[in-house]
Parts: sequence; C-alpha cells; structure tokens
Amino acid sequence: MATNTSNHTIPDEGTVEVIDGYYVLRFERRFAHPVERVWDALTRPERITEWTGEGEVTLDLVEGGRYESRTTGPPDLVDAIIREAGEEALVQQDTVLRVEPPLLFERTFGGDPGSIARWELQHDSEGCRLTLTHTVPPEFDRAHLPRTLGGWHQLLEQLGDALDGKHVTWRQERWEELRDHYKTKTETA
Repeated sequence: MATNTSNHTIPDEGTVEVIDGYYVLRFERRFAHPVERVWDALTRPERITEWTGEGEVTLDLVEGGRYESRTTGPPDLVDAIIREAGEEALVQQDTVLRVEPPLLFERTFGGDPGSIARWELQHDSEGCRLTLTHTVPPEFDRAHLPRTLGGWHQLLEQLGDALDGKHVTWRQERWEELRDHYKTKTETA
C-alpha cells in the first residue's frame, strides 16, 4: 500500500482482489490540486462530462439521490460501449449511497445495486490523494475485468488531464492498450 509521503509513489496500475466472493478493483492517484477541486470534478455534472466523455449527467448529491448518465459521444466511445456492453449501457441509472463532502462519494455503478464505485479523497502535502474502489458482485463475469480496469484507468488519466486544464478526448487506441495490458495481468493472477 502506498503511503502519503513524497518518498513513495502510488502505482498507476489498478489492482484486483477477491474478498468474500466480490471483485474489488482499486486505483490510487495523486493530483497536484486541492481536494475541493477534485471533489468538484467528481460531483458537479458539468465537470463530470469534462473527463468522462460527451453526454448528460444528472446528480442529486444526497444519500439516496439519483445519479444518471447518458453517453452521447464521441462516436468512437459510443461505438465501443455498444460493442462491449450493449446499447443499454449508454444510459446508467444509479443511486448515491454516501456523501461526505469533500472526502467521500459512493454510488452504485452500471445500474447494478451490487456494483459500488467509491471515491475517497485525502489532503496531502502535494494536493490530493484519490482512491477509487469499485466493488463488483460475485456474479460479475471475470472475463470483463480487463475492460473494466482499462476503462477506470483511462478515466483517471482523463480526470488528471481535466484537472490540469487540458482538453480531454477519449481515445479508443488508449483504452484497447490498457484493456490488453489488464487482460495479460488478470490471466496470470
């Protein structure tokens, strides 16, 4: 586990553990931005689409609130989502589970109440440390781990770029590279 000091680095690679039959995917990142700025990017609909792709997000930022996202572009992203998960995956209707501004945001993911995405933020001397944990239920098809890990990895890269003020564009070739990397990693685990 990476520490919160400048002498240690947090690996970019996501990890997978199986805990009580659940797959637990985890990523850690440091951003040279205050926690409040990262929180804003994670929880304001107009900021979310800056790093997730073109679309619409509706978010009631209260426990039990609605989190709905509709992906509308770019075309390569829409095509990839349809190819990998079906057209219904373009619209996700989820529920906010926990909100502790500006340190913790947890919601269901992919319309599955057993699939939980948890974003934890910590202040540190360099800005912010983010831990993303995605817990998926035992019935999750292990064959989908590479695409899921690759997707989160790319989204976190895009979040970092958006926080740095860069224009973000989803790139299919980057996602495929990450998916293939995680395929190799999960096959040997």
